[in-house]
Amino acid sequence: MTVLAAWLVIAAILLFGLTLHRALVLRLNRGVNPSFRDGTDLLLSGVLPGLALVGGLATALGAIHLLRVEVVLPLAAMLMIWRRDDVLAIFGDLRNLAVMGGRATAKGNPFPLLASAAFIGLTGVMSVTALFPAGSADVWAFQIPLAQSIVSHGGFVTPQIDSNFYGNIPLFFNVLFASALLIVDHWLAAGLMNVAIFLGFLLLLTSCAHRWRAAGLLLVFYLIAFQPFFTPGAAVPLTALPRSCFSVAAVLFLWRYLETGRPSEIVSCALLLGGAVGGKYTELQMVGLVGLALLPSIYRGKMPFSLFLTCLAAFLSLAGYWYVKNLIVLGNPIYPFVFGHPGLSDQWMADYRLELGRAFDPANRVFVTDLTTRQGWHDFFFILHDWFLDRRRYAIVALILIIGALLASFRRIFVLVATTTAMFIIWYAVMFNHIRWATPAYLLYFSTAYIGASLIVEKIAASSAAQPGGILFEMSARLRQGQRAVNGHLFAFAVVLVTLVVFCLPAVKFMSRPKRQPYSWMEQGTMDVLIGRQKLDDFLGAQREGYIIYRYVAANDLRIVFQPFDTGSTLYAAAYTGGRDKGWLLPTYPESESDVDAFIERNHIRYFIRVTQKQQLLAERIGAAKFALAEKTISRMLPESTLLLKDGFGWELYRFNGFPPQ
Repeated sequence: MTVLAAWLVIAAILLFGLTLHRALVLRLNRGVNPSFRDGTDLLLSGVLPGLALVGGLATALGAIHLLRVEVVLPLAAMLMIWRRDDVLAIFGDLRNLAVMGGRATAKGNPFPLLASAAFIGLTGVMSVTALFPAGSADVWAFQIPLAQSIVSHGGFVTPQIDSNFYGNIPLFFNVLFASALLIVDHWLAAGLMNVAIFLGFLLLLTSCAHRWRAAGLLLVFYLIAFQPFFTPGAAVPLTALPRSCFSVAAVLFLWRYLETGRPSEIVSCALLLGGAVGGKYTELQMVGLVGLALLPSIYRGKMPFSLFLTCLAAFLSLAGYWYVKNLIVLGNPIYPFVFGHPGLSDQWMADYRLELGRAFDPANRVFVTDLTTRQGWHDFFFILHDWFLDRRRYAIVALILIIGALLASFRRIFVLVATTTAMFIIWYAVMFNHIRWATPAYLLYFSTAYIGASLIVEKIAASSAAQPGGILFEMSARLRQGQRAVNGHLFAFAVVLVTLVVFCLPAVKFMSRPKRQPYSWMEQGTMDVLIGRQKLDDFLGAQREGYIIYRYVAANDLRIVFQPFDTGSTLYAAAYTGGRDKGWLLPTYPESESDVDAFIERNHIRYFIRVTQKQQLLAERIGAAKFALAEKTISRMLPESTLLLKDGFGWELYRFNGFPPQ
C-alpha cells in the first residue's frame, strides 16, 4: 500500500508540473506557428521541466518556511483550478495517445503495444526494487535526513543537518524528495521520485525523434534502461542519477532549440540546467558548455536579448537560492570551495581535496590525468575503451549509431557529439576519482546515439522520397509491399518475436537457471521477489545483515540496544523501519575496561547484539581496541542474558536481565 500511496502522490506532482509546463510553453511560444509539435511531444517532453518548476516553487516556499502540507495543497489546488484548461488538455493528450496506440495496434503495428508493455514492466520492476533499502550509507546519513529536515522545518535552516559540509550544499533534489515526503512519510517516496525522474528522461529522449516514437522507446530501453550502468541507481534516493538526467536533458532541450528555434525549448533547457546546478556544484561545468554552444546563435542575433533574459531568470529561479544563501550566511557562494570554508578545518579541506583529486581505487592512480602530456591522452583513450566500451554491446551499438549520424547529418549531430566529448574530457582531467562522476557524460553518449539513430532514419526517408531507386530503396519498397500483402500480421509477428528475443531471452534463461539473475542490473534474488517465489521480508532477511534483528528491535521498540559491531547501525536500523531512528541503538563504547559496569548502568542497556562470525574482519573495521572493549562489555552481560533472536549471518539479539544483587 505504501508503494501505491507514493505513486499517487508522485502522479499528482507530475500532473501539477505538466500543467505548469504546458502553461509556460503556450505563453513563451505565443506567435510561433505551430507553438509545439503535437500533444504527444508536449506530454512526453514535459515531465522533467514540470518537475523543475515544481522544485522551483517548493524552493521558494521553503525559503520562507511555508513548505508545509497546509500551504502546499491549497496553493496547488488553486493553481490547478486556474489552469483547468491545461489540465483537461493533458488528459486529452493522454486519451489521444492511448487511442492512437490502439488504432496502430489494430492495424498490425506492434510497436505501441510493445512499448507500453516495456514501459509498464520497467515501472513495475523499479517499484519493487525501490522497496529494497539502499545499501549505500550516504542515503541514510545524508540524503533522507536532509529531505526529512526540510519537511520538519517547513523549509531551510543553516546547516540543514548536523554537518557543515552536507548541511550547506545545494539541495534541489532533496527538495523534490521532500515534496513527496510531505504526504507519504517513508523513504520509499523519495526513491520513487527518482524513478519518475529517470522515466521522465527516457520519455523526453523518445520525444526527440520525429517519427516512430513507440519503436524509439524500445531503442531507448535497449541503450539505457536495460543495461547495468544506470538502472540499478534509478530507485535509490541518491542525487547522482537524477542530477545527470537533468543535466543531459538540458543538453537535449538545447539541441531541440537549435533544431526548431522555439523559445520554450531553450527556457526548458535553462530550467533543467538550474535544477542540475541547484543539485551539485559540479554541474556548473554544463553552464559553460551550454553557453559555448549558444554563442554562435547569440553572435548572429538569432537569439533575442529578451529570450536570453528569460532564460537567465529561469536558471536563477532554480539555482540562485543556494548560492545566494551561502554567500550571505557563509561568505562563499560555492561553499566550501575556493572562497573559504568557515566551520571546516583547513586539514579537513586538505584531506577532502586530496580525496576528490585522485582515484578512489589505488590501482587507478597510475593513470596520468594531465592532458597537456602525451601520456595523459594515451591514458584517457585507454580509460574510455576499457571502462566504457570494451565488452559492452550497448556501448558498441551506440558508437556505431553516432558514427553513422556523423556521416549522415554531421551539422545536426555535431553539438551533441562535441558536448559529450567535452564532458568526458572534463571528467577525466578534473574529476577522475570514480566512474560514477562520469554518469552525465555516459548518459549523454547514449542519448546522442539515439538522436543519431533518428537522424539516420530521417535521412533514409528523405533520400527515398527525393531519389527513388537504388538497391536499398528497391528492397525497402518490396518489404513494404510484402507487409501490405499479408495485411501487416507477418510483419507484426516478426517484430514481436525479435523484441521478445532481445528483451526476454535473459528471463527465459533464468527459468532454467534460477540461481542467476536475468538482467545484470538486478540485485541477486530480485526475480524471485518479482515472480512471487519469495516474499520481500524473507528476501531482505536472507540478503541483508542485521535486517531481521533491526526489524525486531523496531517492532518491539526495544531500548537501549548495545550494538558496537555495525558502524552504520543507527542508519540501517532506520532504513529497515521506514527511515527514522527512534533511539533504539547505542553504538558507543566504554572508555576503558574498568568503565564497563558503569557504562552499562549509565546508558541503561537492556539489550545487546552479538556477532559470532567474521570476527577478524569486524576487528579491522572498528579497530582492535574498540573491538576488545565491545567483547569485554558483552562478555560481562552474557551470563545474565536471554537469547531472543538470531539470523543467518551470525547476529544474535539478547535481553540483558541485569546484574545480580550483591
